[in-house]
Amino acid sequence: MTRSHPVSIRGVLALWLACAGVGLARDGAAGLVASDKGGAVGYRHALERSRFEVGASDAGPRRVEEHGFAKVVGPRGVFATHLRNGLVIAVPSDGAPKAGASQAATEARYGAGPDRHNAQVLEYFRAAGLPGDQIGGVHANTYLSARGSTSELRPAQPQVDGYASILERKVEGHAVVDSVAWARLDDRGRSISEWIYWPPIPARALEEARELEALLGGAGRGDFLARLPAGLPPGRVVIRHSSAVAEGPFEAFASYDVAEPVSQPALPGEQAASPARRRASTVVRHFDVTGVERRLPQERRGAGPDFPPR
Repeated sequence: MTRSHPVSIRGVLALWLACAGVGLARDGAAGLVASDKGGAVGYRHALERSRFEVGASDAGPRRVEEHGFAKVVGPRGVFATHLRNGLVIAVPSDGAPKAGASQAATEARYGAGPDRHNAQVLEYFRAAGLPGDQIGGVHANTYLSARGSTSELRPAQPQVDGYASILERKVEGHAVVDSVAWARLDDRGRSISEWIYWPPIPARALEEARELEALLGGAGRGDFLARLPAGLPPGRVVIRHSSAVAEGPFEAFASYDVAEPVSQPALPGEQAASPARRRASTVVRHFDVTGVERRLPQERRGAGPDFPPR
């Protein structure tokens, strides 16, 4: 299953992270990462499995540890692995000479369409060792750029520079929403940038997902939905876990996820708008197998005691 979404995304900056994984190899070993008995394996990426090139220099690549990452730094880019949770971030270098900027931009372009890019990224990650039976689909985000003078009457027409293909993780048919694996390739099949965070899923989270599916598909559906706040739209059963940027111990649980539209209050000095014209957003609410609302670690910082507001 492939989909294409024409939105522009940028390279990922290095982040300060502190997140402990479940069953992650402490020695930095790459490949499949075991979970507990009955759980789902994870995957840990590595430079030797990657098509990302840090570039060659007379002194060779520089290896440093800083901000919780082990980094391999070269003239073309940086390949960084978080020492505790296995997150991999690979980004091109900003230190290239300005004279070569146009050449670098040309080399980074991808001439084929999003479907071809999706297929190449799927093959790339499967060959690297990411479990193929956990790939539920892939969709492409589009990189766009436009060049022109501000004095021109007509706006410059955007052009497609390339794509980033994002894998969708599924375990036992349930979407694992917070796992991430995406890559942007050039015409030669080299990785321009990538981000991989695919932790193992504990058995308890899978058991909870089965329990939730049984509740919603059987006689217990009405009782379960009655425990939730009134007026919620229909939801779906997914598996949630700590994001790569969350602090504290790793958490994973099955969730009945509901996307609830929320109207935002008027900002100070802003005129009150009619209900139909109020600024709106969507809050994804998580309910466990007992009907209790849960928050992910990455959602707790800065949230009040009632979030979303009652």
